[in-house]
Amino acid sequence: MKQRGFTLLEVVVAIAIFSLLGLATYQLLDRVLRSDQRIGQHEQQLRDLQRALSVFERDLVQARRHALADDPGLRLALLGEPDAVRLVRGGWPNPLHYPRSNLLQVSHRWLDGAWLREAQALSQPVAEPGAETPDAGVKHQQQQLLRGVQLTRLRYIDGHGQAHEHWPVSTERLSLPAAVEVELDAPGYPQVRRVILLPGGIDGDEGATDE
Repeated sequence: MKQRGFTLLEVVVAIAIFSLLGLATYQLLDRVLRSDQRIGQHEQQLRDLQRALSVFERDLVQARRHALADDPGLRLALLGEPDAVRLVRGGWPNPLHYPRSNLLQVSHRWLDGAWLREAQALSQPVAEPGAETPDAGVKHQQQQLLRGVQLTRLRYIDGHGQAHEHWPVSTERLSLPAAVEVELDAPGYPQVRRVILLPGGIDGDEGATDE
């Protein structure tokens, strides 16, 4: 019996059909991969933002009524500006029991699209006014918390709920705001706003200092 093969037209049609199926499958796979890449990038942006805000909040909630190391008058516990804030925080862990204080002077500033944090250790608590300022250069650390971020608002809220662009706003020694409000545009997350309460920034704790 004579066997009949495929004609040239049938072969061309089959190749065309398989090509179309392959192209459709490739486009579908490409869309899935691109979507997965966008989701992964969005998740990474969220993790980076959450980490930066967590560090900022942890520094603020650990704020202490303790003079800044570079304040010769020993009156400033927090120095706030529209684009930067400096304060002394406690809670610095010491698992190896080094002979040092558990206090850190930290600063946060937003410069050229970068969120920068600096920290330096205080060797011992600052004494009363007129005493020698301790050596604050025991340890110094700089880190970039977030890139591509734009600070739109940084304000300091007093005990009466009034917001200020600068701190301190009075002559009270070692004063702290009741809260700090920060608003920024982060990659993938515009108009993020956070209000963070500070300990010692309310009337009941005024005048308290670290020993």
